[in-house]
Amino acid sequence: SGSVVGCQAVAVLLHYFFLVTFMWMLMEGVVLYVILVRVFIDITVRNRYLIGFTLASYGIPLLYLCITVPLGFALDNGPHYAGDDPQSCWLRYDTHFIWAFIAPVIVIILANIGFFIMAITIMYRHQRSQAHKSKVKHWLKASISLVFVMGVTWIIGILVFNRDLLFVAYIYTIFIGLQGLII
Repeated sequence: SGSVVGCQAVAVLLHYFFLVTFMWMLMEGVVLYVILVRVFIDITVRNRYLIGFTLASYGIPLLYLCITVPLGFALDNGPHYAGDDPQSCWLRYDTHFIWAFIAPVIVIILANIGFFIMAITIMYRHQRSQAHKSKVKHWLKASISLVFVMGVTWIIGILVFNRDLLFVAYIYTIFIGLQGLII
């Protein structure tokens, strides 16, 4: 935290790579949709999807930051990429620039909730023939896995931005740790 410019560079890189991570979670939702709706996909089409997902996952956050970074530095009410306290290099809360991160994350989470609901609906339609006990076990396992893989647990992470809710930070840390374990 000795250099303001270094701290701002770290904050911009964190902003970018976190958005890339969320874009990959969104691509998981898209892949889920493609797998459930378009069952038979040719290998060449699958390779095009992979290239498109990779370009989107790295390119869209880059384009977004090409807009928000200059905007953050152009606004008159202080540097937006230096943390609120001298020990952190992140987006500022007091200037509300943290919303440059939270807003796209909320959009991605909402899209993944839509993909999640669609996946559960499709799986329910195709699982009608199984025995009841087996069906419930399958549903629980699939639902829990999808919640973690699609990043729906990050909804709790949005509440972490309220510094008065320390217990939420603990719950969030547990769920995010489980996300890594499930994946």
